[in-house]
Amino acid sequence: MPSMIKHLFLKVANERDSELEACEYLDTFAKKCGFLPESIDEMRLAFIEALINAKEHAPKGQPDTTQEIYTAFTAGPEMLTIEVRDFGSGFDPSTIEKPDIKKKLKSSYKRGWGLMLMEKLMDGCEVSSFPPSGTLIKMVKKRLQVDPQDAGDIVRERKRIERLKYILGSFLDLSSFLCQNRDLETGLRSMLRIMLGTLGISRGAIFIHDPAKELMVSGVDIKLRTRERLPKFRIPTQALQQMLQRDSLEITEQLLSLNPEIPSIFSKDEVAGCYLLRVDSEVLGILMLGNSFRTEEKESYDADIMTTLARNISSAINTFRLLEQLKATNQELDQNVRELGAVREASQTISSELEMENLPFTVERIFGNVMKIGKFSLSVLDPHENRYTICQTNRPLPLVLDMWSSPISRYVIQKMEPLFVPDITREKRFQFTRTASYSSNSFIVIPIIVQEEVLGLISMTDRTDGQELTERDFHLAQLLSAQLGIALKNANLYKLGISDGLTKLYTAHYFKMRLSQEISRSRRVKSPLSLLMLDMDKFDSINAEFGDETGDAVLSRTGALIRRQIRFNDIACRIGGDKFGIILSDTGLDGAMIVAEKLRTAIPSQKLMHKAVEIQVTASFGLVPYDQMMSIEQFVESAEKQLQDAISKGGNLISTPQV
Repeated sequence: MPSMIKHLFLKVANERDSELEACEYLDTFAKKCGFLPESIDEMRLAFIEALINAKEHAPKGQPDTTQEIYTAFTAGPEMLTIEVRDFGSGFDPSTIEKPDIKKKLKSSYKRGWGLMLMEKLMDGCEVSSFPPSGTLIKMVKKRLQVDPQDAGDIVRERKRIERLKYILGSFLDLSSFLCQNRDLETGLRSMLRIMLGTLGISRGAIFIHDPAKELMVSGVDIKLRTRERLPKFRIPTQALQQMLQRDSLEITEQLLSLNPEIPSIFSKDEVAGCYLLRVDSEVLGILMLGNSFRTEEKESYDADIMTTLARNISSAINTFRLLEQLKATNQELDQNVRELGAVREASQTISSELEMENLPFTVERIFGNVMKIGKFSLSVLDPHENRYTICQTNRPLPLVLDMWSSPISRYVIQKMEPLFVPDITREKRFQFTRTASYSSNSFIVIPIIVQEEVLGLISMTDRTDGQELTERDFHLAQLLSAQLGIALKNANLYKLGISDGLTKLYTAHYFKMRLSQEISRSRRVKSPLSLLMLDMDKFDSINAEFGDETGDAVLSRTGALIRRQIRFNDIACRIGGDKFGIILSDTGLDGAMIVAEKLRTAIPSQKLMHKAVEIQVTASFGLVPYDQMMSIEQFVESAEKQLQDAISKGGNLISTPQV
């Protein structure tokens, strides 16, 4: 009996999957109005395209109803009229090129596909746009008269082929969509939505295979609520291998028998067909489909169409994964190129740095820029003292490191191997007493080795981005550290050429050169600078009474003491006879006074014996902070004046300018 309802009006929300629910109303209405299934299929495909177009153009996120889509179905004696109205910005349909369906199957070009399908599937299609007030799509479908009876099979086959072309064309669009840096779930959801709508299926889901755990995990779901009801289920590898040997991709019976929980959770209408998603011998997942809209007809799925669609979904998943692997490989290669470039530039920078005092700052800056290291230290071997001096950088640290008091340093020096601890909470070889001062649980220590000798140690932890150090960081740190051994050797050779042979301090010539550089730096960055001069008290008397060898021993012992008491980047020089000059960079008068007092009290405490006679040694000190208006000559003269003042007052004291 024909339906007595001739007009149906719907408001479709601009929400995900709303077109599927609208299609069910169209199916029911058209069926009641006496249209054949083949005509209903074509109307549904065209209706979906019109709804997708309207949802794309309709405004989103607005509080009023303009984001909704108005649809209407009107049944007449000879035709059914479908209207779809959105309230978006509109467009000019005459400017849209309509592709040929044969060319479409070989192209990923999407523009115009929907308009072309609506015109081909319907007996009339009119698009009216009212910028900026939206668009109205009006389509009509005539009743199909099939006579004689055997012509029905021909019509059905033709419609089936047209429908298959449409679905494949839509899948090409979505495969292209997946390749454009989109996520897999979004692309598969669009594929499943197109499939359900065009085939007239009420619901469906795609499960993704996890071979490591032999699980099928819910990936995409439309109206089955698999993530709540069945987030995952197990399929043994042996069972999957048996499924792979089948020619048919339809595995409903096997799947339900392997997993009794599926029929206990879902009804037959909800799980009417299951298909294996595979590429060659690899299982990618399972396609699970509900029943069709026309449940009373009990039609089975078209085997050819379902096989083709399952293969296309499988191909899309496989292509997406291959592209993701390719992207990851490209990103890895790009990162390697960037890192190698950074290593090359760092190597050139490190190798060109001959000033030992500047080297720690240079290396710290490189590790901070390239690896985002927040806490860095460089310890350099002092061969005269057989100890490692911690270089002063931008991080406050103690002046020296006893190589045997630190278990980690001792381990690295003895093994002559780099150490990476990714998590100190799982490390059993060492005790970590300073963990509270670090925000990271990982650290790296690398020995700087030249000719089987550990010239230094690099330690690093606490990345500035909050991440833990990784094996990749460990490898990169070793690459960056490789050039540091050569740089230390070069710096030591350079230092040897500008050092006094007796005291191992820098020469007078180097003193003048570096003082000029430090004055320029102080003026440029407005940093404090101080100059400390000291002269051994009554040194001529020591030489006259005990001999020149004893005098040389006094100077040598004093030079070693100065090296131990000052920072790594302070510059100590022998500027003539028994006179020494110490350039204290980034140090004002108060800080310089502390250094001077330490030296003043340490020098007399040295035990220097000559033939069972203890020699008492003291020194006088002249200390001057730098004034930005001073020339280098004025700076030196001022320090010497203070030194002479200290000597004239009896020695063993520190003289500073009167404030």
